[in-house]
Amino acid sequence: MTSRMFLVSLFLTVVAIPSVSYAQWADLKVRIVYGGTKVPEAKPLEMGKDPWCKENNADAVSEIMMVNPDNMGIQNIAVFVDSKKSGMKSSDVHPDLAEVRGDSVLLDNQKCVFVPRVFAARPKEVVEVKNSDNTGHNASFNFFNNQAQNLMIASNASQKVKLTAVEPAPIPVQCTIHPWMVSYLIVTDHPYVGISDADGVLTITNLPANRPITFKIWHENMNKAIDEVEFAGKPAKWDKGFFELTLKEGMNDLGEIKIAEGKFKK
Repeated sequence: MTSRMFLVSLFLTVVAIPSVSYAQWADLKVRIVYGGTKVPEAKPLEMGKDPWCKENNADAVSEIMMVNPDNMGIQNIAVFVDSKKSGMKSSDVHPDLAEVRGDSVLLDNQKCVFVPRVFAARPKEVVEVKNSDNTGHNASFNFFNNQAQNLMIASNASQKVKLTAVEPAPIPVQCTIHPWMVSYLIVTDHPYVGISDADGVLTITNLPANRPITFKIWHENMNKAIDEVEFAGKPAKWDKGFFELTLKEGMNDLGEIKIAEGKFKK
């Protein structure tokens, strides 16, 4: 092979290689804590109208405000990306999370309580509402952009709801037979939703790094909005609960977000 033919062959080989994206990705970890001096009292649930519920969950308490007395962590706080304010496109989602496979997301009825209390899904996914109890339930989805539905769910049966659109806010799911039963569904066009556990810890993985991202913090019992917090040991004001972060590649452990007692309803 002549040197000229070799160079042409090498050039063709090089340009045939597909371009590689060197996007960087970040994980976010934070702990949400209650700023009050006294843990809110967990009030008992009145289940007397359904003997099965009362018999099988006699010690049930309200989940509206759940604060861990050992470390003041707040459970069921949601932090999620606002894709519009962030200017996020589909190409900004991590390749492993970009495709919506149409999987089922489970919402169960367990001893006359919805489990989980707060959960997230994306359009094209299906919410499967299961009834693990030996008493009847219903699930009323009060959607804005998806078709509103009120499903009757017999004992040990399930019903499915297919999501087609993003919702502007967390959507309540209610059992009107048992009015204490409520859950909240967050429907976003991305996978970046974190919900705090019993210690107040939440994580969001594979976020785009090295670019500003706008997040929203939400809780079902918040007093209008969580707009004043103590973050990384300093006071911070977040307009209507929105705040912006630029994350570095890898793990970003941001410590604690402390929320004052007055930011929650009594």
